Amino acid sequence: MARTEGFYNLFLSIPRALIGKLTQKYKFDIDENIEIAALYGEERDAVRRQVEAIGATFEDLGYGFGIITIKFSDLEKLETIKEIQYIELPKNLYYNSETTNRASCITDVKSTYGLTGNGVLVGFIDSGIDYMHQAFRNEEGLSRIDYIYDLQLKQVYNKAQIDEAIKSPNPYNVVPHQDRVGHGTHVAGVACAGGKIPTKYYGVAPESSIAMVKLTGEATGGFTKSSQVMRGIKFLVDKGKELNKPLVINLSFSTNDGAHDGRSLFEEYISTICKLERITFCVAAGNEGNKGHHARELIEGESKEISFNVDKGEIGIILRIYKRFLTDISIGIRSPDGSVTPRINLTRGFVEGNLRGTYYYVYYTGPLPFNISGEILVTLVAQGDELLEGVWSLIIYRESDEITDIDIWLPISEALNDKTRFTRPTVFNTVGIPGTVEDVITVGSYNSAIGDISPFSGRGREGAEIVKPSLVAPGIDVEGPIPGGGFDALTGTSVAAPSVSGASALLMEWGFIKGRDPYLYGQRLKYYLLKGAKVVRKTEVYPNPTWGYGTLCLRNALEVWINEEPLRGGVMDKNNREVNIKPNETLTSESSNKPNDNIPEDLLKCEKLYQDLNYDIFLVEYSGDIVSEFKNNPKACVFILTPTYAILIVQKDSVEEVFNSSKAITNIEPNNLYTLATISPIEVANINTFHNNEFLKLRGTGVVVGIIDTGIDYLNEEFMLENGKTRIISIWDQEDESGKPPNDFYYGSEYTREEIDRAIEAHRRGEDPYLIVPQKDDVGHGTEVAGIVGARGKNGVLGAAPDCEFIIIKTLRSDENTLRENAVFDKGNNIYSSTSIAISIKYLLDCHEKLDKPLVICIPMESNAGAHDGTTVLERFIDRYATERGVIAVAGTGNQGDTETHTRGKLDKTGDVSNVELQVGPNQKGLSVFIWATSPDKISIGITSPSGESIGKIPVKLQAVDEIKFVYEKTRVTIEYFISENSSGNEFIQVRMFDVNPGIWQFRIIGDFILNGDYDLWIYQRALLDPETKFLNPDPYITLTSPGTANNIITTAYYNQEKGTLIAASGRGFTRDNRIKPELCIGGFEVLTTTVGGGTKIVTGSSAATAVLAGAVALILEWGIVKDNDVYMYTPKVRTYLIRGTKQIPQVIYPNREVGYGVLDFRKVFENMRSIQESNLFFSIPSEFEEFLEPESFNNNNKNG
Repeated sequence: MARTEGFYNLFLSIPRALIGKLTQKYKFDIDENIEIAALYGEERDAVRRQVEAIGATFEDLGYGFGIITIKFSDLEKLETIKEIQYIELPKNLYYNSETTNRASCITDVKSTYGLTGNGVLVGFIDSGIDYMHQAFRNEEGLSRIDYIYDLQLKQVYNKAQIDEAIKSPNPYNVVPHQDRVGHGTHVAGVACAGGKIPTKYYGVAPESSIAMVKLTGEATGGFTKSSQVMRGIKFLVDKGKELNKPLVINLSFSTNDGAHDGRSLFEEYISTICKLERITFCVAAGNEGNKGHHARELIEGESKEISFNVDKGEIGIILRIYKRFLTDISIGIRSPDGSVTPRINLTRGFVEGNLRGTYYYVYYTGPLPFNISGEILVTLVAQGDELLEGVWSLIIYRESDEITDIDIWLPISEALNDKTRFTRPTVFNTVGIPGTVEDVITVGSYNSAIGDISPFSGRGREGAEIVKPSLVAPGIDVEGPIPGGGFDALTGTSVAAPSVSGASALLMEWGFIKGRDPYLYGQRLKYYLLKGAKVVRKTEVYPNPTWGYGTLCLRNALEVWINEEPLRGGVMDKNNREVNIKPNETLTSESSNKPNDNIPEDLLKCEKLYQDLNYDIFLVEYSGDIVSEFKNNPKACVFILTPTYAILIVQKDSVEEVFNSSKAITNIEPNNLYTLATISPIEVANINTFHNNEFLKLRGTGVVVGIIDTGIDYLNEEFMLENGKTRIISIWDQEDESGKPPNDFYYGSEYTREEIDRAIEAHRRGEDPYLIVPQKDDVGHGTEVAGIVGARGKNGVLGAAPDCEFIIIKTLRSDENTLRENAVFDKGNNIYSSTSIAISIKYLLDCHEKLDKPLVICIPMESNAGAHDGTTVLERFIDRYATERGVIAVAGTGNQGDTETHTRGKLDKTGDVSNVELQVGPNQKGLSVFIWATSPDKISIGITSPSGESIGKIPVKLQAVDEIKFVYEKTRVTIEYFISENSSGNEFIQVRMFDVNPGIWQFRIIGDFILNGDYDLWIYQRALLDPETKFLNPDPYITLTSPGTANNIITTAYYNQEKGTLIAASGRGFTRDNRIKPELCIGGFEVLTTTVGGGTKIVTGSSAATAVLAGAVALILEWGIVKDNDVYMYTPKVRTYLIRGTKQIPQVIYPNREVGYGVLDFRKVFENMRSIQESNLFFSIPSEFEEFLEPESFNNNNKNG
């Protein structure tokens, strides 16, 4: 249906049983009436009549807009009403919550020009207001609240009733309205607080009048319906006319449901009101700027995957896709387990299917009256309790020649779980609806203490003709009143918007009440605010989609008005005499506003019936005298919104009768809502099937696993033989200086098998074992890893190689100097240096030479430092020395896949400049930034602090460190250029920041010589960062960590083995030099292991998968070397065995960045070995390993590598 929006048609197409899951998430109730917004033009009476005829009610909003309240099961009946031009389901709007007057140049304006907001009505559509709070009374103690319209109580309270309640010992018996959320009270206070409270808590307009529309009960959950907001707007407009007061409307709600172009029906209604009424409308820009819920991609090739992570517990998700109207596309959906839908051609209509337990529904509207491109809605609904947790992808196929860009939105953050977000989000075009309406003043947030944009603040579209946000105001820790009489601080664009609403009230007082300018409202008022906005960042071009036109400065706005007086031809008094304007001079004028005499007499009757389940509610369009038509009808009532829209409430059993009898109803419309995840990976990989296999028993016998970690609980029986002796060959405690260090090493203490056995015996006798072997795993991580590698199964925990032996290194933790050199402070003690790891590897290799047993080196550690191409010193050490026969090193990709610690960009040519934004959290004392370019490119950088202090191009100084001190932040920054880094030849720039201030830091990447153009930035891994420190435009690829990018190491990603889905935190490849890493993927989700003291524990992460891999490699080495099947085992050969033992999913391209060649199936490793031997297939030996092979091995099938 071309006159209905996509969400409406999608819901009509989804099976009712599944809609229940979505309605739970998206705040619908399919068993009750819902409200639909409609556009009906001038056919109000016909619409009302036909709406009532199908058992619905119609409510006129005026201007050709209305609300229809109808049973969900009757929705399709609306399509039979031809007079309805367009209908739209509700969108979910949410609160935008995350001192200010002086920062916004308001304090001096109030004193100089005597402006307080007196005579101006500021209307709020919010969670209500604590009318008992002193902040909303005047000096005499009387209320400054003219009206409270409580949609939950279905009552309107006027000033006289509120004053009576204030004087009463039981106020809530008189006016039972309360703000149980507190949001509305705080917002109103930021704009209007005054009276007998400390002046530091005064709002912008402390003597203004107030009107509050409290939204219905759903608002207590942080959301409301669009129809409720529309009702509220109509109420405020009518009351402004009745009171003969200029009106400012403040709305601190937003949604992502729409094209973000101002063209939804709800947005059109607000736009119409703004154009036709003498009001000023201020809307919060929303807090979606850094939430990762918008992605914009250019589709240049045949296809492109746009990935998003689904957090545990999501029931269903709706994605909205918008494209250029001339471009044809088709789509596919990839689930975290690798399953892919068939290619879905987007002919206009509906497609549905089931993807391995997830229902998917795709609806393409075709062109719409308000959107030539239409919209594509993709709905995912869990067949079970929740969607598969992990990384999903939308595959966009280009079906036409035109290169197109695609915009995709997830719902707003309050409607989603925390980690549900795009893996490569876009910070721009994140202004929430209805802040996208051209006519409103859209307000973003900034930190006025440091002059930095708030990371969460919604941003506009780059290059858009209409600049959004309009401007920004203070939105961090803004103090205001809270229910109960106190004060508190809130953060978010919700509390930025009312500063602008208050400033607008002062300007309207100046124009209307003081008689300076009777047209100072709406777009004209917006003009002066924007032209007077302060420019914070002198290096940036204004307006821009981050700051809009700048920061709110009321003084500047008023001075612009005064200085442009000649353009107005002067200001005239009522006798047409020109008047010179001076501060504190008051003029009087006759207002052009007249009281509205058409307020329905039966308003209270309608409100009593509004939430009565025996009545249906409709938004209707009407023509004629609809009030008279229903005035004496006991079965219905009408609430006028505008001259052409109304709300009609009808007794359920009389709907048809009422509609058929109506001559006034011309159209109806649907209503819109507005709104504020254990299976052993060892079993899954079929490793355990070889533990007691009659024909091929593999348990790691004769193989040593060296673990570089936090030590081990050597008293744990999981690491003992059946006779009670230890399976640990030696422990090197690098932090213990009480014993003797290993031969050829100078620190720490080495404890042998014999000493460990003596300590165990002492423990059994009740003596202190730590007097013999004092090593303890005081962290527990090393014990947990060792348990996954080789626990014996004493307490139900069976490791991958339960008969292997261990060499344990308790790694030396980094000292304070090392941490300070890396700008790391107060991040705990479990931080280790690359030198300690390299020395540990050397110790393991020495032990291997003495023992002459196969060795697996397990390194369950991660670092973001380095070029991610295998060229760090540690990785090159591994590549050079861990190449002996029977020595295999393993690592994981790390846990940085979704931590937003990497970003990537491209410079097209020499001279190009790119901007990278890095948000620094409030508790980040120091920070290191690693910047890499690809040879032969040469780049340089510039830095801008959160306060706007900018350091231009920082010149390259070879073999020197440049130090910069930022004056305002008092941050010290060192920059060191490595034009040709020793191991790779690529340029590397290391930036260290000390005493770093929170906020958004900008790094300009300047192309001095560009042939390739790619550049990468990393910051340290998440464990070393404040939770809020992150790149605002992160890239989830090349997030595998060191040492996993080394050439001569086998690297695994990890996934949820219970559900077969990729875990978003798992680091992704490929390497920066485009080598295939990871090689494979292993389960790492909720893995049962042993812990210190002999208990059990569930662990998730890269370390768990690395431990499983170490155990699997131990079994391969046992089969090959210990059992004499293939004694020439080198890393390339073991890697090949493992890769051939991976499982692939049909229709998925392998190798890929997420799982490499696939998921490990250990049974397939040996199935492929058998087929290779039966076919006399020989392995190809890389030339770099031939020097290690015996000559006769090239003629021995069993020993050929």
